[in-house]
Amino acid sequence: SALWILGASILLAAFSYHQWLAGERGVRLRDQWRERSWQQASAAGILLVCLGFGLSEGSRWWERAIWLALATSFAVQLFQALRRPDDTSTSDTADPFRPS
Repeated sequence: SALWILGASILLAAFSYHQWLAGERGVRLRDQWRERSWQQASAAGILLVCLGFGLSEGSRWWERAIWLALATSFAVQLFQALRRPDDTSTSDTADPFRPS
């Protein structure tokens, strides 16, 4: 199924980008994993991998159930990462659109 391949490519691209970004910033790679951008991309990639395997590769009912349960957990993680405020903001000025 193309779904899990798409998920794996998103995960690989996110890993590659964050590895490069860690080198540019001079920080450890695991420090990059705390960033919202990594959490969103990795959750989306793993979600697609789990959906791909659950919908097309699982031959037994329990295999599909496990893959779809994993997909559900990563969907929740993705939703939480999307709702989390961006913590990489370095602006010293107050946000004019945020109520005080």
